[in-house]
Amino acid sequence: MCEVTTLGTVHTFTVVHRSFVPEFRGREPYVLAWVDLPDGTRAFGQVVHCPPEQVRIGMPVRMTIVDDLPQWRPA
Repeated sequence: MCEVTTLGTVHTFTVVHRSFVPEFRGREPYVLAWVDLPDGTRAFGQVVHCPPEQVRIGMPVRMTIVDDLPQWRPA
């Protein structure tokens, strides 16, 4: 795991209650989100370290890289 200083804001998200991806089965519910970055780009990833019911549009998040994939946690 590698934490980087990239901050962003949740643009939109979904809570997955039933996964069809074998690697994610049994981890439900989990949150996938599009995150707006300061440079105007948008990145996709899982929101972690936050209960799904607490994720909100506009929530500030910080990027962490796990297995070369971005994950977002509350900032």
